[in-house]
Formats: sequence, C-alpha cells, structure tokens
Amino acid sequence: MNIVKRTLAIAAILLASFSASATLMNVGGVEWDPDHSGDFKGVTGVIYQEVDLGTGDLSGYGRLTSLNGLGMGDLCPGCELTFHFGGFLEADDPATTNITEYKAGWMNFWVDNTPDAPEADADLLTLGNTGDDGGVNDLWLSLEGHHYKGLDTTFSGGLLDGIAIGLGYLDVTGGLAAWHINTNTVLTPNGTLADIRFASTFTDFEVGLTKLSGTGSANFKGDSIPEPTSLGIFGLGLIALAIGVRTKRV
Repeated sequence: MNIVKRTLAIAAILLASFSASATLMNVGGVEWDPDHSGDFKGVTGVIYQEVDLGTGDLSGYGRLTSLNGLGMGDLCPGCELTFHFGGFLEADDPATTNITEYKAGWMNFWVDNTPDAPEADADLLTLGNTGDDGGVNDLWLSLEGHHYKGLDTTFSGGLLDGIAIGLGYLDVTGGLAAWHINTNTVLTPNGTLADIRFASTFTDFEVGLTKLSGTGSANFKGDSIPEPTSLGIFGLGLIALAIGVRTKRV
C-alpha cells in the first residue's frame, strides 16, 4: 500500500511539473506560452524605417501586433510592446551591388502602459508613441546586431520588384525579458547562433531631401525558456521519481 501511495504522490508531482512548464509566463505585463509551437514568433504589422541619404545610416520604429499568434490585447492587456532601432551603419564593402549591408546597430522594446501607437496605420507612428516616454516605460528587451556575414555585417537589405526586403540577426543584451530570450538558438547563414532573426518588408516609399523612408511590416523569430521556478519543479519531480524507483528496489 505504501508503494501505491508513493507512486501516486510521484505522479502528482510530475503532473504538476509538466503543468507548470506549460503555464503562461508574465514578464512586465507581457504574457506568452514558452511551449507554443511558434515560440518565439512576433509580428509587427506597422513599422517605419528610414535611411539617411548623407550617411547611409538605418533607423526606425514600430509596434508589435501579435506574439505566438495572439494579439497584444490578449498578451498584454492594457499595454503594448513598441520598439526603436538604429545605429545601423552602411558597410564599406557590400557583398553585391544589389544588396546594402550594415554593421553595428541596436533594437529596444518597451512595455508601454499608456498605449497610443496605432495597430494598423504605420503613417501615424512617431518616435514619441513608440518610445520610452521619457523613461516612464519599462525596457522589455534590448538587442544589438549579430555579426553573421563577414566581420561587419549585422543586417542586409535589397529591392526586389518594388519591395524592399531586409534581414538581420540580433543578440540579447538586457531588458526585463533578457533571461528568457537569450538562448542562442537561431542559426544564421554562416553557421553562427543568434537570439533573434528579424525580417522586414516595405512597399510604401517616400524620397526626401535628406532621407529615404518607408512603411511596411516585419516579423521576428527566436526561442524562449520558462521561468526558473518551473524548471525547479520539474527537477523535483525527477528527483522524486528516482527516489521512488530506488525505494522499490530496496
């Protein structure tokens, strides 16, 4: 009878451990399932990007519209995830004449608890409604360009049939969600491992005296790991199972 009770107790612990690992994580008000089949996949339907015609530097901003297939209304009730990127410097020696390559660069995501960035109209995006609001918003994730093509390149882009396409890889450097996203699981074209793959598409352009700007959409793909407490519970479950097996043998 003791063996039966012990077995049932172990089963309950293991069930709790698996259940805990599947629980939604909440980091700064943003929730997502680390066991989701698309983990960690985000889409931004609104993004603005510009290139300085004098220096060639690339920068922009936007708002996340979904994460792991769910809208921000479900994942971040009463808040939104916005981002800025910049510091991408045009590389001196691009690989081909059809592709512009960049070096350096950074991207920051903020949890904005007073959401005011548009979900569908990129023309209404501004530095103000996608930023940190003077330090009020929480820095959710901070990233820098990952060197993946040669010694300099962190981002590349080209024009195809009137559509501007960009691709880059990023490494986590800080933010509330840093521990969960700093996984080094995204394979780059030259075999190195990054944390995030970022891809963008632009179909609407405007050429000014000092800059070339565009609006479009983008997505990022990575991986995430659950809370340390979930891993700890799972570990306790394995320990309990080992103890049960050993007791049965004795």
